[in-house]
This record gives sequence, structure tokens and C-alpha cells, in this order.
Amino acid sequence: MPVVSGSNQTPTVHTNVIIHIQGELPVVADMESLPTGADLSVTFTNVRTIDGKRPPWVHDKNSTFVLPLSEVRVIEAPVEGSDARTDFDAQKPLPELAPPAPVAELVDEEPDEDLLARIRSV
Repeated sequence: MPVVSGSNQTPTVHTNVIIHIQGELPVVADMESLPTGADLSVTFTNVRTIDGKRPPWVHDKNSTFVLPLSEVRVIEAPVEGSDARTDFDAQKPLPELAPPAPVAELVDEEPDEDLLARIRSV
């Protein structure tokens, strides 16, 4: 990690940030700083899919990626120290829905002659 100039402190790294890229599935990455209103791009490392696999466009897992903010739809940054996780499959399952009501069978009936006469007169 780079050292902040003029101090012995290392910068805070935001881990497990979910980046929603236009036209792509969301990815999880680490960011040294979140973008501000003045930024035109976002920089991130340690890119992986939500299920922890390598996205097809990542050739070297140790690369640093720079993406224009115009290509980013949403950035989800969990609060540091929270119990944030990216294992969405392990979340509490939704309650089971009641089975759909049975559909009544259609009965082939002869049309009412009075109804047919009114339809023809229109």
C-alpha cells in the first residue's frame, strides 16, 4: 500500500466495493478512495465477480483498473467495519409463495343466439 505523503499512515482501502458497470454484471473490487464530484474516472484493484470468480475481461488479477465514471451506473461502498459481505447466495431465502390458484377449464358452449344477433346488428 502506498504511504500518504508527509505522514506514516497508510490510506484507508475500501474493500468489497460493488461497481455496477453499464452493460456488464456487477463486480466487486477494492478502492483506495471513493470518487468525488470532481472525478472523471474511478480506479480499483482486486476485481472479481459477485461469486468470487475472475471476470472474463480481467487478464491479470494484480492489475489496477481505471474506468471512466460515464461507464459506471452505481458504486455500492459498504460502511467500513460493517458486516458487509458479497455472498448473496448465503442470504436469507425468500419465503415460499403460495401455489397459484388452479385455472378453471374452459367449457365449449354454444353461443347465445340473442347475443349473436346483437353483435351482428352493430
